[in-house]
Amino acid sequence: MFLGTYRHSVDTKGRVAIPARFREQLPSGTVISKGAEGCLQVYPPQEWAQEQGLRLGSTTPAEERRLARMMFGAARECEFDAQGRIVLSADQRQYAGITGVAWIVGVNNLIEIWNDEGWRRIGEATPEEYTRIQDQVAERRRAPRT
Repeated sequence: MFLGTYRHSVDTKGRVAIPARFREQLPSGTVISKGAEGCLQVYPPQEWAQEQGLRLGSTTPAEERRLARMMFGAARECEFDAQGRIVLSADQRQYAGITGVAWIVGVNNLIEIWNDEGWRRIGEATPEEYTRIQDQVAERRRAPRT
């Protein structure tokens, strides 16, 4: 399980340190790709395997084909250097708007990497906004699935 939020510098080569407690849970085969809302997502192999259910075929709906192309086309395997850093490619940094600072955020089963401004918007949610969102999610979970 990935928990916590960490602020790290990104050097001119796109290297960013991943916290040790996260690295311990990221074996060979870990993948980084585009995520929703402009972040990057780091998938341990077992989580990435679930994403591989997106397969292209003659009957694949257009939106699913588009998502598969965006997600898999932007994906890279993570390789850690001796200092525990990974390299964010230029296209990944551009997509996520990451320049000199990145926020490494544990989100239960995966890790998100955010630019400074994007994470601050999320982190500045008021207690009222947090409660409203939590209530909406709880209500959706209780609703019968069709």
